[in-house]
Amino acid sequence: MEVTVRNRQKSVKTDLSRIERTLKSALRRLSARGRGKGLNLARGVSFDPMKASVGVLLVSDGRMRSLNRDYRGIDRTTDVLSFSQIEGNLLRRRLTELGDIVISPAQALRQAKERGETLDQETDSLLIHGLLHLIGYDHEKNSYQARKMRAMEKELLVAVAKVDKKRQ
Repeated sequence: MEVTVRNRQKSVKTDLSRIERTLKSALRRLSARGRGKGLNLARGVSFDPMKASVGVLLVSDGRMRSLNRDYRGIDRTTDVLSFSQIEGNLLRRRLTELGDIVISPAQALRQAKERGETLDQETDSLLIHGLLHLIGYDHEKNSYQARKMRAMEKELLVAVAKVDKKRQ
């Protein structure tokens, strides 16, 4: 698996290696549970999480607002956007490019403070949320999909937290 992290913002100090570890832990969990190797229910696409490639881009609030406006028609900043590369494609390549997750660390920090969480906890949640969007989960589609996505988010966050706790 390959995770590429690029930091294009300067306002919030962010642990780039933690981002990589979080996504790799989540992909390992998906692989261990057989998720992704069968059909991705939301997109009808199959992939091997252990051969997946994910990009992460950290951007300023201004850049995130522009992206949100350009791609979703919403003229305000947001916390995370996902740009999937697998929608509608049958993937037969050795390394599967799932797509890119774009995060605004400044927005993540504000949300973490509101929720009484650390920036790392909020960033983990956003990474998992973005990853699930990349592989086809969509909480905006209907309430069933929203419940399904939330359950998977919880499962992956618990798995990531366990791995992180072992590292300490």
